[in-house]
Amino acid sequence: MVFCAVSHTARGDWTIAASASLSHDSNVGNAQHYADTVADSSASAVLSLFNLLPLAEGFSFAAGGDVSGQIYDHLSGLNNASLDAVLSLKRKWGIGAFAAWSRVEFSGGRANYDDGYRDATIYRASIESGKRLDERWNIWGKYSFERRAADPVPTDLYGVSSDVFTLSGKSFTAGVQYAVSERTTVSVSSLLRRGDVVSTSVEYANIYLNSKAVAPDPAFGAEAYAYRLFGKTYGARLGAEFSLSAHSLVGAGFQRLQTHAQGGINYTDSLAEITWNYRL
Repeated sequence: MVFCAVSHTARGDWTIAASASLSHDSNVGNAQHYADTVADSSASAVLSLFNLLPLAEGFSFAAGGDVSGQIYDHLSGLNNASLDAVLSLKRKWGIGAFAAWSRVEFSGGRANYDDGYRDATIYRASIESGKRLDERWNIWGKYSFERRAADPVPTDLYGVSSDVFTLSGKSFTAGVQYAVSERTTVSVSSLLRRGDVVSTSVEYANIYLNSKAVAPDPAFGAEAYAYRLFGKTYGARLGAEFSLSAHSLVGAGFQRLQTHAQGGINYTDSLAEITWNYRL
C-alpha cells in the first residue's frame, strides 16, 4: 500500500551514513553480586544505506539496511556482527522547522556472535514523535518492542529450559536536547523497559529458582551461567555533541541503568562512550 501511494514522478534520494564508538561497560554480564561483575571496553561501527521517497504532502518513506560489528577488549566471545533491514514511514505535521513529526519503523536482522550461543534473529517495531520548541529546545519520545529469537544452548542441566537468549521486551524512552551554540548540543533522556533480561554469574539458588531459563555461559568463564529473568529497567543518560562539519559530529555520553528482576534480583550498570557520526 505504501509503494502504491508513491507518485510516478517521485524520486528517492540515497543516503549513506556511518558511525563508530568506543565504550566502557561497568557490568557487561548484568551480575547481581559485585564478585561476579565483569567490566570491559568495546569498539563498534555501523554502516547504513537507505533511500528516502517523498509520498503525499507531509509523508516520506525510507527503506534501507545496516551492517554493524562490535569487538570487546577481553570478552572475545561477545564479539559480534549483524545485518538489518529497515522500513519507516514519517509524517511531518506542518510546515517549517518547528512542526511536530511522527515516525513508525520496522526492522529485522540477524546477529552472529563468536561464542555462537547468542546468535539470534532480531525483530523491532517502534513509534516515535518529536518537536522543536524553539531555536534551542527539542523534545522527543519513543515506544518500541524487540524480539530476539535464539536457539536453546546445549546443556546438561535438567528440569529447566536452556532457551536463555530468546528475549522479548517493551521500552519507552524520552529526551530533551538543548543547543548551547550553533555547533554544540547537550541532551538528557530517560528509559523505562519491561521484559526479559539476561544476568550472568556463578550458580546461585535464588537466581536459579526465579529464572525462566538457565544455561552455561562460557564467554564469561567456565563457572559462569546465564539466567533469563523478567525485570524492569530504569535508566538515565546525559550526552553532548559537537558538529565538526555539515556532515559529521562527535559526541560523548554516560548512561546509568538500574534493573529490578523477579525474586529480588537487582543489578546496576554504567556505560560511558565516545561517538562519531557521519552522514552524506
